[in-house]
Amino acid sequence: MTIKTTNPIKAAVLFFAAALLLSCNQDILDQIPKDSLTEETVWSDPQGAIQFVNGIYGDMPSGFDRNYDNWAKGLYLLDGASDDADVSMGWTHSTQLQTGNFLPSYVPWGNTMWPTYYRLIRKANVALENLDRLDDEELSTRLKGEVYFLRGFMYHELLRLFGLRSAGGEPTGVPLISESLTLDDNLQIPRATYADVVSFIISDLDKAASILPEKGGIEEGRATSGAAKALKSRVLLYDEQWEAAANAAQEVMNMPYTLFPDYRTLFLTKNNDEIIFAKKFRFPDKHHQTNAGGTAGAGWDVYNTPPSFKGPTDAGWGGNLPTQNFVDSYEMTDGLPQTASPLYDPEKPYENLDPRFEATVVHNGATFRGREVELFEGGRDADFMVTGYFTRKFHNEDLVIYSQSSDQDWIFVRYAEVLLNYAEAKNEASGPDGTVYEAINAIRARPGVDMPPLPQGLSQDQMRERIRHERRVELAFEEHRFFDIRRWRIAESLLNGPLQGMKIEKNADGSVTYNRYDFETRAFPSKLYVLPIPQEEIDKNPAAEQINGW
Repeated sequence: MTIKTTNPIKAAVLFFAAALLLSCNQDILDQIPKDSLTEETVWSDPQGAIQFVNGIYGDMPSGFDRNYDNWAKGLYLLDGASDDADVSMGWTHSTQLQTGNFLPSYVPWGNTMWPTYYRLIRKANVALENLDRLDDEELSTRLKGEVYFLRGFMYHELLRLFGLRSAGGEPTGVPLISESLTLDDNLQIPRATYADVVSFIISDLDKAASILPEKGGIEEGRATSGAAKALKSRVLLYDEQWEAAANAAQEVMNMPYTLFPDYRTLFLTKNNDEIIFAKKFRFPDKHHQTNAGGTAGAGWDVYNTPPSFKGPTDAGWGGNLPTQNFVDSYEMTDGLPQTASPLYDPEKPYENLDPRFEATVVHNGATFRGREVELFEGGRDADFMVTGYFTRKFHNEDLVIYSQSSDQDWIFVRYAEVLLNYAEAKNEASGPDGTVYEAINAIRARPGVDMPPLPQGLSQDQMRERIRHERRVELAFEEHRFFDIRRWRIAESLLNGPLQGMKIEKNADGSVTYNRYDFETRAFPSKLYVLPIPQEEIDKNPAAEQINGW
């Protein structure tokens, strides 16, 4: 059920003018005196309306700039709470998120994510209620399409963080709010059903897809019809509407998207033909846009470079550390698991791995930022790198930390994910037909990856495992694994017990010995399949209620 009311987080009316000021960047403020900035100013002026919508884009959280306790942004990725990674910065709330050892009074990431998304949803609702006031009908229509997409996107984020689809409780969604505040609205808003939230998201995305141009017909970074259809495939996949998810993905596969020819530089090459929707970053300037990472003077490259690499004023922080569990998931170049391939050499464990490994992970003996890395005990890079690895993906290694900061975009949706969505949905709907093989093999055959095609004759169960493996490797550290192991209901089997790293010893003769070891024991209580609503928000809106044991 969709309820007409206001932001459930706020217990008081937010004046329209306040939202207006927060939504406009320096351009519009430079042009118009602040005491003249009114509702009429924004919705009668094309530039004002554009800047209002731009404010929604700019405040959308991403892996590079998710708000950490209102003082830093993007300190670690959600992958740090999966079996793929650990977080070197023990003082963050990552350990709490890894074990579920927290209460609703302090929810890792949740204390900022819940109010942030509902604040942005309110702004989206305000925009949809006012965009028809523009004299420029073409612009008004296009901006409405963008806002429908953004609202659908934000509800999907809320649903996969705070909603529960199945197992362990009745499918439960989040409060649905489709219109902005009036003084008479009821602030006590119960959760909608999971199905109702999915239907609402799909409705928004269908509206967006029917309005928006394809890629190339609009400024990069703005929503397109392809972005709406791609996100629709993900939402339907999460809801296990297999046939519908496959059909939505197929629509995107008929569009002019392609796999970028180099996996390593895919994430550093802006606006390439694999990117379907991304949050754009650039160096700080008069518009107050920030670098990739969101925190001035820091960001992705600082957070994820080891302390042994120093810039002009300080050193790296260590960041997101791949686990041995994750490294073991890479196939050898013959397409076989490491445990079954004659190519695997325990004395040279990083040779002949799927090339996506080198593009993603920095290991002992690898070259990073122009020199060989030493992750053996006593080596110059070993301190704080408890897993024996750190992350290469997303890095612009040519830039000097604390002196320069890279401006790579955070890719929310890319074409490889759509192919994986299609393969999973189609396999679940009707089994591993030729189109399923074609989608997966296209990803494996990317130039520079050139992994062998999947073997023929796989059963549906066998194909399911191969697709899950491919998602893990292809989408590593793009914050899919955190959600995938939850929607597949396998997190308890993966995250109750020890995680492994690699202990590396350099011998007197110069040889190196590699031994796996348990670096940490984690717990995954079943309630951790969903995050609780922050207690301060429940106090304002008790009707929302906690679920799944929280």
